[in-house]
Amino acid sequence: VMGRVKGPDFPTAGLIVGSQGTADAYKTGRGSIRMRGVVEVEEDSCEVEEDSRGRTSLVITELPYQVNHDNFITSIAEQVRDGKLAGISNIEDQSSDRVGLRIVIEIKRDAVAKVVINNLYKHTQLQTSFGANMLAIVDGVPRTLRLDQLIRYYVDHQLDVIVRRTTYRLRKANERAHILRGLVKALDALDEVIALIRASETVDIARAGLIELLDIDEIQAQAILDMQLRRLAALERQRIIDDLAKIEAEIADLEDILAKPERQRGIVRDELAEIVDRHGDDRRTRIIAADGDVSDEDLIAREDVVVTITETGYAKRTKTDLYRSQKRGGKGVQGAGLKQDDIVAHFFVCSTHDLILFFTTQGRVYRAKAYDLPEASRTARGQHVANLLAFQPEERIAQVIQIRGYTDAPYLVLATRNGLVKKSKLTDFDSNRSGGIVAVNLRDNDELVGAVLCSADDDLLLVSANGQSIRFSATDEALRPMGRATSGVQGMRFNIDDRLLSLNVVREGTYLLVATSGGYAKRTAIEE
Repeated sequence: VMGRVKGPDFPTAGLIVGSQGTADAYKTGRGSIRMRGVVEVEEDSCEVEEDSRGRTSLVITELPYQVNHDNFITSIAEQVRDGKLAGISNIEDQSSDRVGLRIVIEIKRDAVAKVVINNLYKHTQLQTSFGANMLAIVDGVPRTLRLDQLIRYYVDHQLDVIVRRTTYRLRKANERAHILRGLVKALDALDEVIALIRASETVDIARAGLIELLDIDEIQAQAILDMQLRRLAALERQRIIDDLAKIEAEIADLEDILAKPERQRGIVRDELAEIVDRHGDDRRTRIIAADGDVSDEDLIAREDVVVTITETGYAKRTKTDLYRSQKRGGKGVQGAGLKQDDIVAHFFVCSTHDLILFFTTQGRVYRAKAYDLPEASRTARGQHVANLLAFQPEERIAQVIQIRGYTDAPYLVLATRNGLVKKSKLTDFDSNRSGGIVAVNLRDNDELVGAVLCSADDDLLLVSANGQSIRFSATDEALRPMGRATSGVQGMRFNIDDRLLSLNVVREGTYLLVATSGGYAKRTAIEE
């Protein structure tokens, strides 16, 4: 049943987030269904609206059921004034009969749209819970019903309605047929009936005479006395006979309905189909997956894409066939449209179904499928990852790692600016929380610098900003595994004004290339 009844459909549309609340309601009779409004977020020429000052706006076109849009706007304005909602500079109600609901929220230049939306979900009625209590009166007693019970009782009630309605119609048809049979008898002995009525001194005497003459009852006799003279015409007589035949056929049909339960169920089915034809329309409320719900991933083709992520956090995926092979003297093609002072920080090829782990300077890790990144042309800048992931304020990308699954490597090693190093099992980071998870507990005035995958057989190399380096083994004896919410151990100590610059896994037979800010470079065999 739940395969056909996906969930409630509300007249104000909106979104149902996840299936658990609906499943609880349908399986137990009680549940809390999470609902959200629809927010259109666009960036530049994509999904964000920019006014003449170049500011980004969030456009709300649908609200959860029973949310008053005037009160909703007032609530946002009050919370912005009280400092509970940050990043919002203006809110405007552009709703009209022509465009429908349209609430435009202008955000500040330095605000991240995704963060503002998450705050709206948390602090306003842009996200609400609809309580489902499937209560019904069964045999005079209130009962909470499952979906299958509710449907069963509804069908039983409709069958009872059919039986009672048919019984009533049968009674009325029999009453009408009874009168018509009396009229037919009177018309067959019309001369005797007229003579009897003319000879009777009172109506009661005439009624009694008709009962005896025609062998009818009092009801039929009264109907004969009430009959208008015009009905004595030949055409009227034939009409009475035809009406009697029609009603007798109707009586037979009604009796057949009462005798056959399958006909009763067929009537219920036909009447429900008629309701669908008359009132059925397309579903308004869409159901979207929540964290942990099954998604439509299997419907997305597996194909290689080029992922580009810039220093300031803009990301995109591009089809590989947009890049062509060139000879040694080729000048290349533009791979991304960059803002001033922005550079490409991460550039790699992966499958659309691969996982991309985003490690931030504040020690958190977020994940996304490659297909979650916006598909764009070579020359497009892409979309800021904060609009895809629920980044916290001031978070910046420190490292990006692409994996097919959490069994790709045994360990993940993290390093901080102050030289702390931590090794953890990669499987410890298997979480699909949209708000990310803690990758490392940072101490004061520290931030995450690097993240690499390794095994216990690998060596690690730390290099400082002042050109110092250290190489050590990643064995469990030298670097024991630790949990996620830990700070790690000291991997390298620094002189004054020095800090950790990079963390790498040593690959035998390769070289270490060090370049200075002054333009000098040195290549050293890794064995040294």
